[in-house]
Amino acid sequence: MAANLDNGVMLGALGSAHTDGTTPISPPTNMVIVAIQMITKNTIVRLVAEEPTRFFNTVTAAHNAGTITEDETTDLGTGGGTVSGCTFPAGMTIYGRWTRADFAADSTGGVICYFGY
Repeated sequence: MAANLDNGVMLGALGSAHTDGTTPISPPTNMVIVAIQMITKNTIVRLVAEEPTRFFNTVTAAHNAGTITEDETTDLGTGGGTVSGCTFPAGMTIYGRWTRADFAADSTGGVICYFGY
């Protein structure tokens, strides 16, 4: 079972929310979405990262510092792009640190977003 990165708290212990894909999810104040589980196939429309250059998102290309094998740093890699129109299959869980998530309602069932600090 995955744990929250910051506090060693089990995933789900700090709260979660379900959406059928038609309602955007935002975490409680001072928290982030740490995992998104696809109940059915879903397409991410908007995914806003807490740190856009570190966690994949739809706004900024994370880990895209420049030329591969020449521009990597301790904190930033190369080669990353934005998530654009990606469809994720049912049962998949993605991990990161996001402040908002919007989905296309590809089918009934939706997603579960788990919160953490």
